[in-house]
Amino acid sequence: MEYSAVLFDLFGTLAPGGTRELRDNVSLEVARDLGVDPDAFATVIGETFRERTLGQLGTLEETLATLASRLGGSPSADDLTRAAGRRTEMTAGLLADTWALDVLDELRARGYSLGLVSDCSIETALIWPESALAERFDVAAFSAVHGIKKPAAELYRVATDALGVAPEQCVYVGDGGSTELPGAADLGMRAVWLNHPGNQGGAADPEWSGETVTELAEILAILPSRHPRGTTALTRSGDS
Repeated sequence: MEYSAVLFDLFGTLAPGGTRELRDNVSLEVARDLGVDPDAFATVIGETFRERTLGQLGTLEETLATLASRLGGSPSADDLTRAAGRRTEMTAGLLADTWALDVLDELRARGYSLGLVSDCSIETALIWPESALAERFDVAAFSAVHGIKKPAAELYRVATDALGVAPEQCVYVGDGGSTELPGAADLGMRAVWLNHPGNQGGAADPEWSGETVTELAEILAILPSRHPRGTTALTRSGDS
């Protein structure tokens, strides 16, 4: 099979998901901004993971207002802006800590289209366009934007349809969270588990027995250049 596109998961695959300590510290600061009990806020953050990653609670400020209200809080607009800023600052820091740029650049040079398929809350979609990662991708499909989570076929198809490719023409690479690997494989993609030894996300799929790599750069071995020998990659629109 000749592949023409590579789809990636985000956190744990292209960038760290954040340590427990980092997330707990940000949660504490946000709770203080919102005027609610930090322990109760940490609990409600966990309990609303699905709602938040499906975008069911609205904008980031609306999400925080809803969570605060459930805990008896009534934050001001300034409080919400400050709390939202802490969440976006954390997310921006995680995206900036990516280890993937060289691999992505090489895949682009080899002629592959790149797509992102991510289960995430709304702040990731908000901050994504400002990241160095975004410059490398042709399309990004976020669960919080489309109201669909992996492993639902529809979220993968947002990316494949935008790229104009069939699932069978795609390699999917992820750390195994959200049952994403079987979901991609069921669509006909070549699914590859990035079982990174130092992965902070802890999203490994213990049921996965398919293709596995331990470093992102290893996928280059299965994705040769799509350009005929003796030719060079064409510069994409917007490339310098």
